[in-house]
Amino acid sequence: MTAAALAAKLAQHVLGDDPQATTLALAALVAGGLVEGGALGALQASGLRRRLPQLNARRWRWVTTAVAGLGWAVASVPGVLTPDDGAPEPALPLVLAGALALGAVMGAILGAAQATTLRRLVRRPARWVLGNTLAWPPTMAVIFLGATTPESTWSTPSVAALGTVTGLVAGTALGVVTGRFLPGDDDIVPVKNRSSAPTRPMRIRRTEAAAAHRPRLRRGPTG
Repeated sequence: MTAAALAAKLAQHVLGDDPQATTLALAALVAGGLVEGGALGALQASGLRRRLPQLNARRWRWVTTAVAGLGWAVASVPGVLTPDDGAPEPALPLVLAGALALGAVMGAILGAAQATTLRRLVRRPARWVLGNTLAWPPTMAVIFLGATTPESTWSTPSVAALGTVTGLVAGTALGVVTGRFLPGDDDIVPVKNRSSAPTRPMRIRRTEAAAAHRPRLRRGPTG
């Protein structure tokens, strides 16, 4: 969360009427979000590998970085790019309601993407999707609350400090909820039951099946 907070602060500094400044601000938000997504993916993969040694940690990190990172960036765009024209800020309950809705959508998408890595390892990967769908709304509410608190007059160290605290609280909420949906011993597929043999192309299998059912010609008696 610290990287995302610093990226938002940088975006506020460079933002202006120049389209190039807007592009740079968006790039800073995306970069900060990808850093946060990569950190989340690395922490989750490290924890899951203790229960699932066969987990493809690299794929898990890439999926999490892409989905969570871009989600964080998208969530930060309105607060940074909205012009400060003196209009009243949205009411806090409305902001938190939007954060809860966005968290539910993002959690479902992220959980489904991560579950593709768990299919051969656990019997019920859909549990992980459900866990993320439930965990991300409160997590996103904490992130939104931390992101909307700083004023434009806040110093960079102050923003970074708030981002660190926000990240710790959000990460704790995410870990507590998703931790209840980690695969148990009875949900882990034994290694011997996992299909590891490469699947042959369908055309080859059909050709072999046809050859097996092809009638054989009998040779008649020779003179």
